Amino acid sequence: MLRLVTRTPKLIIEDHLHQFYNNPSNEDLAKLVLKPLYPERRLKFISEPLHREVRLLSKKIPVTKFLNLQVGIGHNFQLQATGWKWKLTTCLGGDGVSRIRNKTSLGLCPGVDFRFVWRADYVLPEITGAVGTGEPLFNMNSGKLEASLDRVEAIFSQ
Repeated sequence: MLRLVTRTPKLIIEDHLHQFYNNPSNEDLAKLVLKPLYPERRLKFISEPLHREVRLLSKKIPVTKFLNLQVGIGHNFQLQATGWKWKLTTCLGGDGVSRIRNKTSLGLCPGVDFRFVWRADYVLPEITGAVGTGEPLFNMNSGKLEASLDRVEAIFSQ
């Protein structure tokens, strides 16, 4: 695979080429991605010539302290269809399984404390949707949580 990156004053042009004519039998097809170079870039343009498709994606927009929204609009010239997609993500974990390990202390009465050592493995729920793309308007993967209490300690002090 040959990867060609060209930098222009305000643009990064990224093109993945496998062959000069990009034979449709390839698993990886050419994709042209245009991004502004300045740090506050808000949009990204993606073109897939063999699929005759263009997309314009926003950067992740903070909705709350922990939730982000990303939206995109696209057009398929072959199907003469225009649609948009959205995705709600969180900053608490990336793709795949995330892990939290923690110790929590609970004072039962003066001089008696309990310490709980626990961990949790989680996959965050994913909420997506689309209009005009053949995908569901609203789609939710509920995620997964596995938690365990590894140790309980009783601490007596005077």
